[in-house]
Amino acid sequence: MTSKLGHGSDLKTKFIAMLRSLLLLFIVFSTGNGVPKADIDLRCQHGWTHFETRCYKFFSQSATWLAAERNCIDQHANLASVHKEEENSFLMGLLPSPTTRCWIGVQDAVEEGEWLWSDGTNYDYDNWCTGEPNNLNVENCGEINWTSDECWNDSTCTNPKGYICATRSEMDWPTDPE
Repeated sequence: MTSKLGHGSDLKTKFIAMLRSLLLLFIVFSTGNGVPKADIDLRCQHGWTHFETRCYKFFSQSATWLAAERNCIDQHANLASVHKEEENSFLMGLLPSPTTRCWIGVQDAVEEGEWLWSDGTNYDYDNWCTGEPNNLNVENCGEINWTSDECWNDSTCTNPKGYICATRSEMDWPTDPE
């Protein structure tokens, strides 16, 4: 009977030690120590970056403006719309290099000179480069980072380039990874 008590005592000691370890792990992870904040941010789908109320992702594979918008829609998103300078700067930070050009969701294909966002939001901010948009060679779609000025250019919609998608944060994400 003594050996059974000794065995039970060992189990109790191991159990308490395990609980202490779990408690310590809980404290460390719940305070954010040891885990980068981005890794525990569940507002965006894996691989997307959160900014204010939306999630963004740069896609490097080249696509026409329309194909890029369709690819964004497949991701439950649209090509990114930009509504203020801070958001424009944030998007520039997603690009892999200062010379990368990519599609955003602005276009005037319906009526020349009437710029609209593909996500239906108000066209309330722009950052066109000097002399742009100029509609040279029937340019109806917008690209960012056209120059070192981090401004926008109108481009021919069939030119393939990378793109940035945006979607609202905290939505019900599909469980399948891309």
